[in-house]
Amino acid sequence: MTTRELADYIKLNEKTILKMAQTGKLPGIKIANQWRFYLSAVDTHLQKSTIKSSSDNLNILIKTIEEDIIPLSRLMKISSINLDLKSRKRDDVLYELAQIANKTGLTLYTKELFHQLRERENMLSTAVGDGIAIPHPRNPTANLFKKPNIIMARSKKGADFFAPDNKKVHLFFMPCATNTITHLRLLRKISKLSHTTNVVQKFMRAGDESEVIKILLEFEKINICPTEGT
Repeated sequence: MTTRELADYIKLNEKTILKMAQTGKLPGIKIANQWRFYLSAVDTHLQKSTIKSSSDNLNILIKTIEEDIIPLSRLMKISSINLDLKSRKRDDVLYELAQIANKTGLTLYTKELFHQLRERENMLSTAVGDGIAIPHPRNPTANLFKKPNIIMARSKKGADFFAPDNKKVHLFFMPCATNTITHLRLLRKISKLSHTTNVVQKFMRAGDESEVIKILLEFEKINICPTEGT
């Protein structure tokens, strides 16, 4: 994408995009004094910095509009929460997540989703450390997912996911988006949630799916902002 195309896509002005590219805050390449950007590279960059970056930095990058006002408690429904993930190996976890997406009516293509999730993991693990991973397809589309949602799964024993800190992953958040910009916004929501003190620990102690929703509602009351209010 050109600088203008990327600026239009993520709702920032061109000068901001150029400044971020020049300072390394956005991945891009310079060809004959012109910057060019791959959305997949932007996605990977955001995924790697989801936990390490502050939520404010992500807020600056991903300007929110009307579709982003939906709170997490409505994006993450009881049917899309699994607190007893059985799988212990990476590919088995990915297939189990794809099955959850199918059972909840988010996708009709379980095997295709699994293949895309595995392809993404083969590029770079979506484990971000501290027991968290954010598996997702490289190119989310309306053909793959019916509507935006977030699937959450918990593994009490943990799964091997090639995390950067070499720890097992216990919590999986899978954004289900119908396009790339919605995917980036879901990543932002997951990031803000992961940054909040004790929220991850509360998820690990949750007794059932309804308790997870209560935790999300408490999180929203404390962290409500103009772009994420009801």
